[in-house]
Amino acid sequence: MNRKQVFIICGMCSVRCPIIAEVENGEICFLQGNPHVPAMKGGLCPRGAAGTALINDFERPHFPLIRDGERGQGKWRKVGWDEAFDYTAQQLKIISDRYGVRSLSFSDRGGPFQDLHKAFIKGLGSPNYTNHDASCARNVEHACLSVTGLGRKEVVYDLKNARQVVLQFRNIFEAVNVQEVNNLLDAMEKGCKLTVIDIRANISATKAHRFFMIRPGTDYAFNLAVIHELLANNLYDETYAGFWIKDLDSLESLVKPYTPEWAETETGISATALRQFVRDLSEAKPAVIWHPGWMMARYRHSFYVCRSIYIINALLGSFGAKGGLPFANKPAQVGRTGLRALADLYPPPAEKRADGAGWKYPHLSAGPGLAHLLYQAMDTDDPYPVKAYIAYRHDPLMGFPDPERLKQIFAKLDLLVSVTFSWSDTAWFSDVLLPLSPYLERESIIACKNGLKPYFFVRKRVVDPRSDTKADWEIIGGLSKRMGLKALSFDDIRDIWNYQLAGT
Repeated sequence: MNRKQVFIICGMCSVRCPIIAEVENGEICFLQGNPHVPAMKGGLCPRGAAGTALINDFERPHFPLIRDGERGQGKWRKVGWDEAFDYTAQQLKIISDRYGVRSLSFSDRGGPFQDLHKAFIKGLGSPNYTNHDASCARNVEHACLSVTGLGRKEVVYDLKNARQVVLQFRNIFEAVNVQEVNNLLDAMEKGCKLTVIDIRANISATKAHRFFMIRPGTDYAFNLAVIHELLANNLYDETYAGFWIKDLDSLESLVKPYTPEWAETETGISATALRQFVRDLSEAKPAVIWHPGWMMARYRHSFYVCRSIYIINALLGSFGAKGGLPFANKPAQVGRTGLRALADLYPPPAEKRADGAGWKYPHLSAGPGLAHLLYQAMDTDDPYPVKAYIAYRHDPLMGFPDPERLKQIFAKLDLLVSVTFSWSDTAWFSDVLLPLSPYLERESIIACKNGLKPYFFVRKRVVDPRSDTKADWEIIGGLSKRMGLKALSFDDIRDIWNYQLAGT
């Protein structure tokens, strides 16, 4: 028997846990969490443990396809990779010649490996890279920026050292982040208190020391009352606030009417319980984490709910504190050199983004912008036509409201390409399907995880693809060769790794 272990990064969700794959005779026989990462404790969530199902899925795309009928009709023509690359590149060139390179767009799932995709669309000369975050955590990002000037990933949740944790719009114990679950459980064993604010009794609520079953849509009222209590009774961190918080008097004036009694009529949570909750938070400061949530896009005022959470964290002095929200370090902050960015191979595009992020909407981060505003541009040709769209592991027809309306918009595209390892609504509606190898059958570019101890990580191929599929770097490389992007025309992943690591 030839049994070996391969240390990799899970690809079953956006958490990307460090795991080990055990391989025997070319077959994966076991997956487990990486025991060398303390918070993993060798564990893996059920989704991660099912990773081999992606390889064994006989219904997944096994070879490149070009549409041979109406969009969404399900009629396809099987082609080889050369023909798929040639056809896609030819269509991109036709569209670029007719509408300009700004008419090209690319979206992905975001995450640590997006540098390669940004480099590709940037190399083509288009500013229109976006990702799925518009339907996930953009509210959290913009709320954090508006309060602190930092992005949401520039702080760390120091769960294992927290004394009080508040989950509102976050259900850690039913989620799939193994390290967060273990760190919070360890903290609770050491005396950390957990509060859950939710409209339903989820698993996290059953493990909480305090559960507020709030009326739907009233979270903002609850949070305003918490801020009122912190300020009215001097329960906030006055020293911290004196150094770091601006316009505290304006905030105090704003929340003055929002007493716990007022909040009780709105939320159904008793004023007495709210007051005791705030006192407990104050006693635990600054080792308090009020989690800003994931997918904070539920109600009209969700942005302000998220802002209020960051404000509460600031009032408790949690930013930069052990057991609170310490700041994430980048390699340079620990005396190291970071990875060379593939996107730096090309100059910034001259054109403005079609979604208006950063210029029409200067308060919105221009990084990935907002995908739904890109789709509006596809529909209206305002500020200019967007006629080609490559969706990499992104299924907007599933991830955004009103898929039938979105199909009408996508029908205006001259080219829709899906890069995916599984069938999706968007893949089914595409003109070209480029099959991606499942994560256990592909390697990735090197990525950096910023945190208290920043580190590089990489996904390596565990087994060879059993179908005619390719890794993303192979797909980008194949298209780049045909589009004249010599700097991205890689034939070996090691050449990419060497480029990224140069000087580190």
